[in-house]
Amino acid sequence: MTAPNFISLFSGAGGLDHGFELAGWRRLLASDIDRDAAATLRLNTKKAARETVLEGDIREQTASELMARAGGVSRGEVTAIVGGPPCQSWSSAGHQLGMADDRGRLFFDFIKLANQLDPRFIVMENVRGLLTARGPDGEPGSALALIREDLRKEGWQTSVSVLNSADFGVPQRRVRLFIIAHRNGDSLHFPEPTHSKSPSNGEEKWVSMRSCLSTIRALGEDEIIRPTGKLASELIGIPPGSGVKSPGKAETTRPGGHWGYKQGAFVADMSLPARTVTASTAQDWIIDPQRGLRRLCPRECAAIQTFPPRWKWAGGKASMYRQIGNAVPPKLAQRIATTLAVSAGTHVVRSDISKIVELEPLAPELQGAINYTMKEEARNGNSRRSAPARRVKRTANL
Repeated sequence: MTAPNFISLFSGAGGLDHGFELAGWRRLLASDIDRDAAATLRLNTKKAARETVLEGDIREQTASELMARAGGVSRGEVTAIVGGPPCQSWSSAGHQLGMADDRGRLFFDFIKLANQLDPRFIVMENVRGLLTARGPDGEPGSALALIREDLRKEGWQTSVSVLNSADFGVPQRRVRLFIIAHRNGDSLHFPEPTHSKSPSNGEEKWVSMRSCLSTIRALGEDEIIRPTGKLASELIGIPPGSGVKSPGKAETTRPGGHWGYKQGAFVADMSLPARTVTASTAQDWIIDPQRGLRRLCPRECAAIQTFPPRWKWAGGKASMYRQIGNAVPPKLAQRIATTLAVSAGTHVVRSDISKIVELEPLAPELQGAINYTMKEEARNGNSRRSAPARRVKRTANL
């Protein structure tokens, strides 16, 4: 049987791509606008296929160009289009402007190209915040509903799931939203967890940071980053699994303040999977038995993301952190691709592609999260938004 193939857009450093390839899929083409990410992709692509790695803006690319660069494939010959459109518009770490941000609308550029290529599946990854993100109507959950409706009009059914990478053997508690669009006739399932924090049904125990980092070669002195100045004094005495708290912001139902941990000021608990590896240089700190308190270096972050030790990285340290933090863990991508390959091997009636009348409902736990966000908005929305945020929102809606 011919191996399923895929085209990767918003490819980044290739985490999603590598996972699909580990599952036996064949990549026809990869594309990313970031120069360092494209260079990283080429460094990890066989020389004979490096011309299939494009550096460019998806808004300036055409389906005919992509098909030509992907070996001359025709419309309908690609099994899947995969990618992770930029997440900053929906992330809790950003301003959450969503579709008021040009990056938020890249979802629809991605979908437009996919429609023209007419693959069997469209696989999209994004932050969990997209689940409850607001569309133009300002209602929690309406951004995702709009994306799903846009796909439905083009004949795509959509399955949605929120997956924790730690549940699939990744040494990281990284929770992300996955949308898989498929045609009538496909029976689609997401992978079942293989690991658990407290195994009870035959799963394995979560993989800890300590276990992961013990497998990589010793760090060089140039990889050691220690805290300095005020931060160094703030971190003294912070136990693993805790950090420096940010000032609490008063809310209607939380007059004492809704606080969190300051970015870049958290000391990781090595007995657990890591917290989410971010795209910032402000990674978590660890207490190294030999070297004391230090920050996770890029090579350690790559290992936590399950990139292989041989993976080569282009760019400086900040760029490496960004590429690593933006990636899908290859081990999780492999699990998704393996499950998807089962559906790819079955027959689908392509003549039915325009007959999606009603979308599958979201899983109860996903709809429950949207409902909870609606209640939180009603209780705390006005007090949570700062004056500058309200000005940004008004401007974005003009």
